Amino acid sequence: MFQTTQYQKAIKIAKNVLVLVLTVFIFYKLIYAYHINSLFQRFELKQQIGSIYWLLVASFLLIFNWGIEALKWKLLIQKYEPIDYKTAIKAILSGVTLSIITPNQIGDFAGRVIHLEVLNKIKGSLVAVIGHTAQVIITLFFGLFSLSFFSEQLLGYWYLLPLGYGFIFLLILVYLNLSLVYSKINKLTWFVKFEQYVNVFGAYNRQELGLLLLLSFLRYTVFLTQYYLLLRFFKVDIDFFPALACIIATFCVQSVVPSFLLLEIGLRGATALMFFSLYSLNQEGILLAAYSLWIVNMLFPAILGMYFIYKVRS
Repeated sequence: MFQTTQYQKAIKIAKNVLVLVLTVFIFYKLIYAYHINSLFQRFELKQQIGSIYWLLVASFLLIFNWGIEALKWKLLIQKYEPIDYKTAIKAILSGVTLSIITPNQIGDFAGRVIHLEVLNKIKGSLVAVIGHTAQVIITLFFGLFSLSFFSEQLLGYWYLLPLGYGFIFLLILVYLNLSLVYSKINKLTWFVKFEQYVNVFGAYNRQELGLLLLLSFLRYTVFLTQYYLLLRFFKVDIDFFPALACIIATFCVQSVVPSFLLLEIGLRGATALMFFSLYSLNQEGILLAAYSLWIVNMLFPAILGMYFIYKVRS
Protein backbone atom coordinates (compact mmCIF):
# COMPACT_ATOMS: atom_id res chain seq x y z
CA MET A 1 0.00 0.00 0.00
CA PHE A 2 2.84 2.36 0.91
CA GLN A 3 4.67 1.58 -2.34
CA THR A 4 1.50 2.23 -4.35
CA THR A 5 1.03 5.60 -2.66
CA GLN A 6 4.66 6.55 -3.31
CA TYR A 7 4.29 5.51 -6.95
CA GLN A 8 1.18 7.66 -7.38
CA LYS A 9 2.95 10.63 -5.80
CA ALA A 10 5.90 10.15 -8.16
CA ILE A 11 3.58 10.05 -11.17
CA LYS A 12 1.81 13.22 -10.03
CA ILE A 13 5.15 15.02 -9.57
CA ALA A 14 6.27 13.84 -13.03
CA LYS A 15 3.07 15.21 -14.58
CA ASN A 16 3.54 18.57 -12.84
CA VAL A 17 7.14 18.73 -14.05
CA LEU A 18 5.98 17.90 -17.59
CA VAL A 19 3.46 20.75 -17.54
CA LEU A 20 6.15 23.15 -16.30
CA VAL A 21 8.71 22.01 -18.89
CA LEU A 22 6.21 22.27 -21.72
CA THR A 23 5.09 25.75 -20.65
CA VAL A 24 8.69 27.00 -20.49
CA PHE A 25 9.49 25.33 -23.81
CA ILE A 26 6.53 26.96 -25.58
CA PHE A 27 7.42 30.39 -24.20
CA TYR A 28 11.06 29.94 -25.22
CA LYS A 29 10.10 28.67 -28.66
CA LEU A 30 7.81 31.58 -29.49
CA ILE A 31 9.64 34.50 -27.90
CA TYR A 32 13.33 33.57 -28.14
CA ALA A 33 13.63 30.96 -30.87
CA TYR A 34 11.01 32.13 -33.36
CA HIS A 35 11.06 35.85 -32.36
CA ILE A 36 7.35 36.09 -33.13
CA ASN A 37 6.99 39.59 -31.67
CA SER A 38 9.80 41.15 -33.70
CA LEU A 39 8.71 39.31 -36.83
CA PHE A 40 5.21 40.75 -36.55
CA GLN A 41 6.60 44.24 -35.96
CA ARG A 42 8.84 44.10 -39.04
CA PHE A 43 6.02 42.60 -41.10
CA GLU A 44 3.48 45.28 -40.14
CA LEU A 45 5.95 48.03 -41.01
CA LYS A 46 6.07 46.77 -44.59
CA GLN A 47 2.55 45.60 -45.43
CA GLN A 48 -0.87 44.70 -44.11
CA ILE A 49 -1.96 41.13 -43.50
CA GLY A 50 -4.37 39.41 -45.87
CA SER A 51 -7.99 38.49 -45.25
CA ILE A 52 -8.66 37.07 -41.79
CA TYR A 53 -10.66 34.30 -43.48
CA TRP A 54 -7.41 32.70 -44.70
CA LEU A 55 -6.25 32.36 -41.09
CA LEU A 56 -9.64 31.17 -39.82
CA VAL A 57 -9.96 28.44 -42.45
CA ALA A 58 -6.35 27.30 -41.90
CA SER A 59 -7.05 27.07 -38.16
CA PHE A 60 -10.33 25.24 -38.70
CA LEU A 61 -8.57 22.61 -40.81
CA LEU A 62 -6.72 21.63 -37.66
CA ILE A 63 -9.79 19.51 -36.82
CA PHE A 64 -9.41 17.52 -40.03
CA ASN A 65 -5.64 17.24 -39.65
CA TRP A 66 -5.66 15.52 -36.27
CA GLY A 67 -9.08 13.97 -36.84
CA ILE A 68 -7.68 11.94 -39.75
CA GLU A 69 -4.63 10.98 -37.68
CA ALA A 70 -6.92 9.82 -34.86
CA LEU A 71 -8.85 7.68 -37.34
CA LYS A 72 -5.58 6.11 -38.49
CA TRP A 73 -4.65 5.33 -34.88
CA LYS A 74 -8.08 3.84 -34.18
CA LEU A 75 -7.87 1.60 -37.25
CA LEU A 76 -4.38 0.46 -36.28
CA ILE A 77 -4.94 -0.21 -32.61
CA GLN A 78 -8.41 -1.79 -32.77
CA LYS A 79 -6.81 -4.99 -34.02
CA TYR A 80 -5.46 -5.43 -30.48
CA GLU A 81 -7.88 -3.56 -28.25
CA PRO A 82 -11.17 -1.79 -28.93
CA ILE A 83 -10.99 1.98 -28.54
CA ASP A 84 -13.54 4.64 -29.37
CA TYR A 85 -12.80 7.72 -31.44
CA LYS A 86 -12.69 9.94 -28.34
CA THR A 87 -9.90 7.85 -26.82
CA ALA A 88 -8.03 7.93 -30.13
CA ILE A 89 -8.21 11.75 -30.10
CA LYS A 90 -6.84 11.85 -26.55
CA ALA A 91 -3.97 9.57 -27.53
CA ILE A 92 -3.09 11.63 -30.60
CA LEU A 93 -3.11 14.95 -28.72
CA SER A 94 -1.06 13.46 -25.88
CA GLY A 95 1.44 12.35 -28.51
CA VAL A 96 1.61 15.89 -29.90
CA THR A 97 2.34 17.23 -26.40
CA LEU A 98 5.33 14.97 -25.85
CA SER A 99 6.54 15.19 -29.44
CA ILE A 100 7.28 18.92 -29.33
CA ILE A 101 9.74 18.55 -26.44
CA THR A 102 11.57 15.45 -27.65
CA PRO A 103 14.12 14.93 -30.47
CA ASN A 104 12.63 13.84 -33.79
CA GLN A 105 9.17 13.77 -32.17
CA ILE A 106 9.84 10.39 -30.57
CA GLY A 107 7.63 11.43 -27.67
CA ASP A 108 4.65 11.00 -29.98
CA PHE A 109 4.83 7.22 -29.51
CA ALA A 110 4.96 7.50 -25.71
CA GLY A 111 2.06 9.94 -25.64
CA ARG A 112 -0.13 7.58 -27.60
CA VAL A 113 0.57 4.36 -25.73
CA ILE A 114 -0.09 5.75 -22.23
CA HIS A 115 -3.78 5.55 -23.12
CA LEU A 116 -3.59 1.84 -23.94
CA GLU A 117 -5.10 -0.52 -21.38
CA VAL A 118 -4.57 -3.95 -22.95
CA LEU A 119 -1.81 -3.83 -25.55
CA ASN A 120 1.81 -3.96 -24.42
CA LYS A 121 3.34 -0.47 -24.57
CA ILE A 122 6.31 -1.58 -26.70
CA LYS A 123 4.01 -3.26 -29.22
CA GLY A 124 1.81 -0.17 -29.16
CA SER A 125 4.81 2.00 -30.06
CA LEU A 126 5.64 -0.30 -32.99
CA VAL A 127 2.03 -0.05 -34.19
CA ALA A 128 2.44 3.74 -34.13
CA VAL A 129 5.56 3.35 -36.29
CA ILE A 130 3.42 1.67 -38.98
CA GLY A 131 1.09 4.66 -39.14
CA HIS A 132 3.95 7.15 -39.03
CA THR A 133 5.73 5.35 -41.88
CA ALA A 134 2.66 5.73 -44.10
CA GLN A 135 2.78 9.51 -43.59
CA VAL A 136 6.51 9.64 -44.34
CA ILE A 137 6.03 7.67 -47.56
CA ILE A 138 3.41 10.14 -48.77
CA THR A 139 5.65 13.08 -47.85
CA LEU A 140 8.62 11.64 -49.72
CA PHE A 141 6.50 10.62 -52.72
CA PHE A 142 5.27 14.16 -53.29
CA GLY A 143 8.70 15.53 -52.41
CA LEU A 144 10.03 13.94 -55.59
CA PHE A 145 7.63 15.99 -57.69
CA SER A 146 8.85 19.17 -56.06
CA LEU A 147 12.41 18.01 -56.73
CA SER A 148 11.47 17.80 -60.41
CA PHE A 149 10.13 21.35 -60.23
CA PHE A 150 13.47 22.60 -58.90
CA SER A 151 15.46 20.57 -61.43
CA GLU A 152 17.20 23.70 -62.75
CA GLN A 153 18.85 24.10 -59.34
CA LEU A 154 19.92 20.42 -59.44
CA LEU A 155 21.70 20.33 -62.80
CA GLY A 156 24.73 18.57 -61.38
CA TYR A 157 22.61 16.06 -59.48
CA TRP A 158 20.32 14.73 -62.22
CA TYR A 159 20.72 11.19 -60.89
CA LEU A 160 18.83 12.07 -57.69
CA LEU A 161 15.45 11.85 -59.44
CA PRO A 162 15.67 8.29 -60.80
CA LEU A 163 17.27 7.14 -57.55
CA GLY A 164 14.51 8.80 -55.59
CA TYR A 165 11.71 7.32 -57.68
CA GLY A 166 13.28 3.87 -57.40
CA PHE A 167 13.61 4.17 -53.63
CA ILE A 168 10.01 5.33 -53.15
CA PHE A 169 8.68 2.59 -55.40
CA LEU A 170 10.58 -0.01 -53.37
CA LEU A 171 9.42 1.56 -50.10
CA ILE A 172 5.76 1.45 -51.13
CA LEU A 173 6.14 -2.13 -52.34
CA VAL A 174 7.66 -3.24 -49.04
CA TYR A 175 5.08 -1.32 -47.01
CA LEU A 176 2.06 -2.79 -48.82
CA ASN A 177 3.56 -6.28 -48.39
CA LEU A 178 4.65 -5.81 -44.80
CA SER A 179 3.12 -9.10 -43.64
CA LEU A 180 4.96 -11.00 -46.39
CA VAL A 181 8.27 -9.33 -45.51
CA TYR A 182 7.68 -10.15 -41.85
CA SER A 183 6.98 -13.81 -42.63
CA LYS A 184 10.33 -14.04 -44.44
CA ILE A 185 12.36 -12.32 -41.73
CA ASN A 186 10.58 -14.26 -39.00
CA LYS A 187 12.29 -17.45 -40.17
CA LEU A 188 15.69 -16.14 -39.05
CA THR A 189 16.80 -17.73 -35.77
CA TRP A 190 18.05 -14.51 -34.15
CA PHE A 191 14.67 -12.91 -34.80
CA VAL A 192 12.82 -15.19 -32.35
CA LYS A 193 13.73 -13.17 -29.24
CA PHE A 194 11.95 -10.11 -30.67
CA GLU A 195 8.95 -11.93 -32.11
CA GLN A 196 6.57 -11.18 -29.25
CA TYR A 197 6.87 -7.48 -30.06
CA VAL A 198 7.57 -7.19 -33.78
CA ASN A 199 4.80 -9.58 -34.82
CA VAL A 200 2.64 -6.46 -35.14
CA PHE A 201 4.32 -5.90 -38.52
CA GLY A 202 2.75 -9.10 -39.81
CA ALA A 203 -0.73 -8.31 -38.53
CA TYR A 204 -1.91 -5.95 -41.27
CA ASN A 205 -2.91 -6.97 -44.78
CA ARG A 206 -2.41 -5.03 -48.00
CA GLN A 207 -5.91 -3.51 -47.93
CA GLU A 208 -5.44 -2.15 -44.40
CA LEU A 209 -2.04 -0.69 -45.22
CA GLY A 210 -3.41 0.78 -48.45
CA LEU A 211 -6.16 2.47 -46.44
CA LEU A 212 -3.52 3.96 -44.14
CA LEU A 213 -1.70 5.38 -47.16
CA LEU A 214 -4.96 6.88 -48.44
CA LEU A 215 -5.71 8.52 -45.09
CA SER A 216 -2.13 9.79 -44.94
CA PHE A 217 -2.61 11.33 -48.39
CA LEU A 218 -5.81 13.07 -47.24
CA ARG A 219 -4.02 14.42 -44.19
CA TYR A 220 -1.17 15.61 -46.39
CA THR A 221 -3.59 17.60 -48.56
CA VAL A 222 -4.87 19.27 -45.38
CA PHE A 223 -1.30 20.28 -44.53
CA LEU A 224 -0.78 21.69 -48.01
CA THR A 225 -4.02 23.66 -47.86
CA GLN A 226 -3.22 25.10 -44.44
CA TYR A 227 0.23 26.22 -45.51
CA TYR A 228 -1.04 27.83 -48.72
CA LEU A 229 -3.78 29.72 -46.83
CA LEU A 230 -1.23 31.01 -44.32
CA LEU A 231 0.99 32.21 -47.17
CA ARG A 232 -1.99 34.16 -48.53
CA PHE A 233 -2.72 35.56 -45.06
CA PHE A 234 0.86 36.84 -44.67
CA LYS A 235 0.95 38.27 -48.20
CA VAL A 236 3.55 35.92 -49.64
CA ASP A 237 2.50 36.48 -53.24
CA ILE A 238 3.61 33.43 -55.20
CA ASP A 239 1.74 31.76 -58.05
CA PHE A 240 -0.15 28.61 -57.07
CA PHE A 241 2.09 25.92 -58.60
CA PRO A 242 5.44 27.40 -57.48
CA ALA A 243 3.91 27.88 -54.01
CA LEU A 244 2.77 24.26 -53.99
CA ALA A 245 6.22 23.06 -55.05
CA CYS A 246 7.87 25.12 -52.30
CA ILE A 247 5.47 23.81 -49.65
CA ILE A 248 6.02 20.19 -50.71
CA ALA A 249 9.80 20.65 -50.82
CA THR A 250 9.74 22.23 -47.35
CA PHE A 251 7.74 19.34 -45.90
CA CYS A 252 10.05 16.84 -47.57
CA VAL A 253 13.25 18.36 -46.21
CA GLN A 254 11.81 18.70 -42.72
CA SER A 255 10.80 15.02 -42.75
CA VAL A 256 14.25 13.68 -43.68
CA VAL A 257 16.55 16.05 -41.78
CA PRO A 258 17.07 14.83 -38.18
CA SER A 259 15.58 17.49 -35.90
CA PHE A 260 17.40 17.19 -32.59
CA LEU A 261 16.00 19.36 -29.84
CA LEU A 262 18.51 22.21 -30.14
CA LEU A 263 19.24 21.95 -33.87
CA GLU A 264 15.51 22.05 -34.72
CA ILE A 265 15.28 25.67 -33.61
CA GLY A 266 15.06 27.70 -36.77
CA LEU A 267 14.95 24.61 -39.03
CA ARG A 268 11.39 25.31 -40.12
CA GLY A 269 12.14 28.90 -40.98
CA ALA A 270 15.46 28.16 -42.65
CA THR A 271 13.93 25.41 -44.80
CA ALA A 272 11.02 27.62 -45.83
CA LEU A 273 13.32 30.51 -46.75
CA MET A 274 15.51 28.20 -48.83
CA PHE A 275 12.64 27.54 -51.25
CA PHE A 276 10.18 30.42 -50.97
CA SER A 277 12.89 33.08 -51.25
CA LEU A 278 13.35 31.99 -54.87
CA TYR A 279 9.95 33.55 -55.63
CA SER A 280 9.29 36.15 -52.94
CA LEU A 281 11.23 38.80 -51.04
CA ASN A 282 8.74 38.82 -48.16
CA GLN A 283 10.98 36.98 -45.71
CA GLU A 284 8.96 38.03 -42.66
CA GLY A 285 5.77 36.65 -44.23
CA ILE A 286 7.52 33.40 -45.17
CA LEU A 287 8.77 32.87 -41.62
CA LEU A 288 5.44 33.83 -40.04
CA ALA A 289 3.58 31.39 -42.29
CA ALA A 290 5.99 28.58 -41.35
CA TYR A 291 5.82 29.31 -37.63
CA SER A 292 2.06 29.85 -37.68
CA LEU A 293 1.62 26.39 -39.19
CA TRP A 294 3.52 25.02 -36.18
CA ILE A 295 1.43 27.08 -33.76
CA VAL A 296 -1.87 25.96 -35.29
CA ASN A 297 -1.04 22.28 -35.77
CA MET A 298 1.28 21.65 -32.81
CA LEU A 299 1.03 24.32 -30.12
CA PHE A 300 -2.76 24.41 -29.65
CA PRO A 301 -3.17 20.60 -29.70
CA ALA A 302 -0.18 20.25 -27.33
CA ILE A 303 -1.84 22.50 -24.76
CA LEU A 304 -4.98 20.36 -24.90
CA GLY A 305 -2.85 17.22 -24.83
CA MET A 306 -1.31 18.35 -21.53
CA TYR A 307 -4.73 18.04 -19.93
CA PHE A 308 -5.27 14.52 -21.29
CA ILE A 309 -1.84 13.40 -20.05
CA TYR A 310 -2.56 14.89 -16.63
CA LYS A 311 -5.87 13.01 -16.45
CA VAL A 312 -4.39 9.61 -17.32
CA ARG A 313 -4.89 7.21 -14.44
CA SER A 314 -1.70 6.50 -12.52
